[in-house]
This record gives sequence, C-alpha cells and structure tokens, in this order.
Amino acid sequence: MGQNSEPDEPAMSVSKKYAGLPDLDAAPEVYETPDLADDVSTAQTGTLRTLSPDPSDEGDNENLDRHHLDRDGARRRFEPSVVDARGVDFSDSIGGPHRSYRTRSSRRRRRIQENGAEELGDLSDSEDETLSRKLARLKREAEEVRLELERREHEKDAEGDSDDKRTHRQHGAADDDEAVADLDDVEQLSKLLDTLSTKTKSNMNATAETEFLSRLESQSRLRHRPGQQHVDTSDQNASDERQQQDNQRTDPSSISALPAVAAFSDRLSALEAALGVSSTSLDSQQKTSILPTLQNLSSQISTLSSVLGQQDPQSGRTTTTMTTSAPLLDSVSSKLRTLIAEADRLTRARKEAMQSLIELHEKRMGQLVSASVHTNTRPRRGLSNASAAINLGGAGGAAESGAAADLTPASGPGDESLQIQSRLFLEEQSAKITALYQLLPSIQNLQPLLPVVLERLRTLSVVHAGAADAKNNLDAVEKRQAEMRDEIRQWRDAVESVEKGMADLEDAMKGNVQLVGDMVSSLERRVESLQHSNS
Repeated sequence: MGQNSEPDEPAMSVSKKYAGLPDLDAAPEVYETPDLADDVSTAQTGTLRTLSPDPSDEGDNENLDRHHLDRDGARRRFEPSVVDARGVDFSDSIGGPHRSYRTRSSRRRRRIQENGAEELGDLSDSEDETLSRKLARLKREAEEVRLELERREHEKDAEGDSDDKRTHRQHGAADDDEAVADLDDVEQLSKLLDTLSTKTKSNMNATAETEFLSRLESQSRLRHRPGQQHVDTSDQNASDERQQQDNQRTDPSSISALPAVAAFSDRLSALEAALGVSSTSLDSQQKTSILPTLQNLSSQISTLSSVLGQQDPQSGRTTTTMTTSAPLLDSVSSKLRTLIAEADRLTRARKEAMQSLIELHEKRMGQLVSASVHTNTRPRRGLSNASAAINLGGAGGAAESGAAADLTPASGPGDESLQIQSRLFLEEQSAKITALYQLLPSIQNLQPLLPVVLERLRTLSVVHAGAADAKNNLDAVEKRQAEMRDEIRQWRDAVESVEKGMADLEDAMKGNVQLVGDMVSSLERRVESLQHSNS
C-alpha cells in the first residue's frame, strides 16, 4: 500500500492558527491507493456499451414522453418576445437586478403567403389593440427614442473628450451615417405627427393662428433637437430643402394654410406697429413705445376719476368706479390735510413772530423817544422856574402847540439815528427769520434720517466706550506684563547667583574631598608601615 503524506509545515501552521478550535485533528492526511499492476492498462480499448436488458429504446413505459419537439410551434410561441440586453449587468453585485434585461411580447397578425408559409406582422398590427393602447405604446416608444438619442449624444460627447482619437476616427464615418439615417427617420416621424396634430385641431374647429403657432413650435423643436448640429454638409442641406419644397407642393394642408398664415402675419405686423414693438431689429426697442404712455395715462385717469368722483344728487351714489383704490386715496387725502394744517400752522407762527418783532421794535422806539424827551425838557442851569414859566406863558396857545410839535421823534438828528438803528435791527431779525424758514424744508427732509443717525451715534458711543475699556484693560495688561518681566529678571538673577554659589561650593567640596583622600592615603601608608615594622 502506497502512502502519501503532506509536509508538516502546513499542519503546524494550521495547528497554530486553529489551536483554539475544538474537535480539530492536526494529524497529517494519509491517502491509501492500491498498487499498480504491470499487466493492467488504463487506456480505453473500445466503446462503452450499456448493459441494457432491452436493446431497443422503445419501451412500454407510459411515463416517458417520446414525442419530438415541435420547433415551428415553439418558434411561433417565443418569436413575438423581444429581449433588450443593452446595458445589462450579469454580475452577482447587489445592484444587478436593477440593471437586468427587459422582455416585451405582443401578439402579431399572421399572414398566410401564397406558398403556404406563415408570416408575422409588425408589433403595431395587434388585432385586439385599442386606440388608447396604441397611443400609450406610441408615447412609450417616443420616450424610448428620445432617451436613446440622448444616450447617443452623451456617448458622442464622452468619445470626443476621451484621449483615444484614432478609434473614433476609424468608426466615425459609419457612426455618422447611421446617426444621419436615424435623424432623418425621426424628422419624418415628427412631420407625420405634426400632420396628425394639425388634422385633429382642424377637426376641433381650431383657428389658423393656433395652427400656425403649432407649426412654429414643431419647427423650433426640430431646430433645437440634439444631434442636428452634426449634420452640416451642404449636399444634405440641399436635399433636405428640396424634399421640404416637394412636401409643401404635394401637401394640400400647407397650401390651404398659406393665406391664413399671410393674414396672421399682416395682423401681427399691424399690432407691432401700433404698439411700437418691432421683431426685426433691436434698435427699434430703444424707441419710445406706446405701452408705457398708455399705462401712465390709464393710471392718471383712474386716479383723477376716483378723486374727482362726485356724488349724484338724485341717486345718492358716486360716479367713480375705482373702489379698489379707496384706501390709497384716503391715505393720500389724510396726508394732504396734514400737510395743509402744518403749512397753516407755520404761516401763523411766522405772522406771530413778525408781529412780536414789530411790537418789540415799537416798545424800543417808545423807550428811546421818552428818554430823548426827558433830556430835552430838563431845565437849564442859571434859569429859574419862573422865567421858564414866563417864557412859556408869553408864548400862549401857539407856544403850547409848538412845544407839542417839538416833542415828535423826528424833531432832531438823534431821532433819525435811532430810527436807522431800529430799521437795521428789524431787517437783521427778518433776514434771520427768513433764513430759518428757508432751512426748514431741508431740516424736514432730514427728519426721517434723524432716528437712524441718533441710533448710530448711540451705537458709536457704546463702541467708543468699549474701545476705551479695552484700551484701559490693554494698558493694565501691558503694565502687568512689564512688572512680571521685571520679576522674572530678578528671579533669573537670583537663580544665577544661586547656581554660581553652588558651583563654588562644588569646587570647594571637590578640593576638600581630594585633601581628605590624600590624608587618608598617607594614613593608610603609615598604618601599613607600622604593621610591617611590628611583624
């Protein structure tokens, strides 16, 4: 018996690794095989035959189905099924089921040809498919076409950004041809759908403007369709133009829609000319249009009609119809009344100030006149009262009237100077009052800013106070740092002096140790000499 055993090193490593596990056999594995005989050959000399008691495969067992597979029936059963395996993930990852392949199946019409062969129709030729199902299927397939076009566009962008340009150049021509063919098919399908939509709208009594707008929208979709920028050859453009012209010549709906389109264009041009808007040039947008003027006029007319709306004496109702602007007009009228009252109050205050100034001037002039009369009627030195009375009595009634006339303010040059001074004072005061009243509008205009300015001043005062406190604290900190710096310097000096003293003491100690060591060694030598002498 041959025995084959594995080396001991793996067993040792296994035993070390799984030493803590129970029921583990660390013994080497032994395989027993029979001895190889010399006369026995392992080569196959003939075919293997089954030892079947019945040489025939056809038996009487009813459980076995011995019918052949109907391939035509299986083909008819599974041929309508369509499997989409693009972008499918067949790996064992967790997200694999989200990217599995999709299958679609639908019944098709069967056509029997002349030779007896059976032919399946298209997927859209379902016998029991209703109009709603067809519309749903068309929507779904249109969405799939759109997604496919977007996917191709993204792939083209990714290939354009990649570094491998040679492969892209090699396969670029074939891909471009295929893309052009697909885009042509999509364009034809879009035209067909637009024609169907136009017919549907015409059946629903749609106007020519709606039809024209739908055509414009379809043309804009075709212009902004992705992938159209790659088709830029002149031959293809010429062929497309010829094809469009042929379609327009052969399409009766387009021929019948031309007069309606022309009429709509004329109406649109007239409307743009009336509104002052032009779609041909950008310079016309800078001109003054009629829309802002109409808006301003309408707002002014509505305001005037609401303000000036008078009440009808017969019906007791107002003629204005602007009920929505009543709160605004009430607020405006209240503000106007407040402003009028303020203006009246300022006018009265100004008149009162002028009247008080005039009264003050009259009082001052009266005081000056009384003082001048008192100085003029004072008796002269060397004359008696009797002589003064005689002189006054001899004058008679005419003298009394003359004396009364002499007491007027304009009887001397001093009175004229007083009048000039009073007039100058009055003019100065009136100029000051006028300047003050001239400054009142500017002060009133600045009145809304005063709370904000005061609040900012208060904030600035708080900021300045905080800055002053911070400066004081900073000065205190700097002073404390200077004191600590002085203390640190003193401590450093003290430590240096202590270190110096320690070094001196260490030197002295070393000298003392050396001296004591010399003394001890000399003493030991003497003791040894004494011991030798005694021995």
